[in-house]
Amino acid sequence: MLTSHFSRTEWWIAAAVAGVALAVAIASLVPARKDWWKAVLPVLGVAVIVGLSAPSEEADGDPIALPLFTATALGLALMRVVFAGHIKRQQERARSGQPWERLTTRQKVVFFLTFTAVVALMARFL
Repeated sequence: MLTSHFSRTEWWIAAAVAGVALAVAIASLVPARKDWWKAVLPVLGVAVIVGLSAPSEEADGDPIALPLFTATALGLALMRVVFAGHIKRQQERARSGQPWERLTTRQKVVFFLTFTAVVALMARFL
């Protein structure tokens, strides 16, 4: 594990960076720029839950919620980059008034397997 030496403070910093990366990734999916703040709401909600579930400094045990949040948030942000071409095509269709293409079963499986692999690798190396 590359982060086995991380202190609790460093995990909070990593989680904050991952949260910002996820908020930027979600904001890029929001069609109207004036509604970018809607991208921050889910990240803030999860951050509150993670913050409440993380043990205090005095408590024994590892802050497992922070590494899990960091791995998942970075995984989702990375998925935005991996599927940028597909997302761009869908956004162009929406802008031109055409409906979004429905995902095929194969595309859903590829997304799920890719996401699982990315988060597993992140968890392994974090």
